[in-house]
Amino acid sequence: MPINLKGQASNAAHQLAVAFNDGSVEAIEQAFQTFGNEVAEQLADEFTSAQGDRTILAQRGFRQLTTAEMAYFTAVGDALASPNPQQAFAVFDTNQANGMPAKMMPETEINEILKDLTERHELLSVLHMVPTGYQTTWLRNKHSRQFAVWGAVSSAISQEITSAWETVTITQNKLSCYAAVSRDMLALGPTWLEAYVRTTMGEAMACGMEKGAITGKGIGGEPIGLDRNIAGSIDQTTGYPKKTAVAVTDFTPASYGALVATLAKTDDNKVKQSIAGLTMVCNLNDYLTKIMPATTVLNEAGQYVNNLFPVATRVITSEFVDNNEAILFLPDEYEYLVGGVRGVEYSDEFQFLNDMRYFKMVSYAHGMPRWNTTAARLDITNLDPAYITVKVAEVAGTVKTKEQS
Repeated sequence: MPINLKGQASNAAHQLAVAFNDGSVEAIEQAFQTFGNEVAEQLADEFTSAQGDRTILAQRGFRQLTTAEMAYFTAVGDALASPNPQQAFAVFDTNQANGMPAKMMPETEINEILKDLTERHELLSVLHMVPTGYQTTWLRNKHSRQFAVWGAVSSAISQEITSAWETVTITQNKLSCYAAVSRDMLALGPTWLEAYVRTTMGEAMACGMEKGAITGKGIGGEPIGLDRNIAGSIDQTTGYPKKTAVAVTDFTPASYGALVATLAKTDDNKVKQSIAGLTMVCNLNDYLTKIMPATTVLNEAGQYVNNLFPVATRVITSEFVDNNEAILFLPDEYEYLVGGVRGVEYSDEFQFLNDMRYFKMVSYAHGMPRWNTTAARLDITNLDPAYITVKVAEVAGTVKTKEQS
């Protein structure tokens, strides 16, 4: 289970997402430093107060480490605590055991980080997450399905089958983050260090991956976002252009059905097998002021019923969606390929803080929609609230009120 962030650590996690959305490198660095400090303090308190009780530690999100994980984080802790960490890490990197490439974390740890971040971030939990282990390239199926053809083999059929596959290089997209830990806290051992690395790295990865999935430009190491038009040409400076936003004023069956229909075919006009899992993402303010009023009605029992869409739709909020916008998409058609995490590497950029140890963590990931019709960008500026249409029958004669009677 993921570490449950509380108080200052929870607030720092929110501020980290705000900084990622702002896009300023300085703001992100400052927010991450604050986040790392708050997480370290919370975990130190929770770890020491458990007094070694494994049940309590497990309830608080600390893991029972595998043999490979214990060896890895013990070595990392020893290297960080040594008088010359840069030299210690150089030896550690070249002597990596357990059959792993140099610097790599155990694959079980990578999977735990992915599990935690998808549990903590709803948007990432619905996307098609593909852990690729230590592989740096991935063979991806571009088509929804292929049909066998009776008859003689022809070059046209062979060419169509071959064109259904493309090779994706995962290392083109890299997520990096820095973290700091005091030498005193390193004395808490590998179980504490693993929880700290898993939490800080997971949250940084989550912010980067969520923003990338929504509005990544597709260049400069960024994924391709759901709001991008991949049918158009890519600009090497600005990336893929944003889709033209479709103005939406109501969610009536006719309007919403036509909108969903734009996602029901592939880019080459083939009917998709399903639109199951249909999801809409917007920011929290727009959900409360636009989406919620447009999908909530008062029933006959005097109770409000919400999330009423003509086609079943899950609504998720994210800080990375612009105001007055929403994205309607099919989550199974957005693939996130997450490769090996290079693990903990020593950074000597902050040597002036002698009582702290700064280190860097790097992971590889690449996200992309399968088709341009995977998502639609919506303009919800003038979205009307929901209302019930009632047909009133004409009544002959005059209707008197009680008082008139």
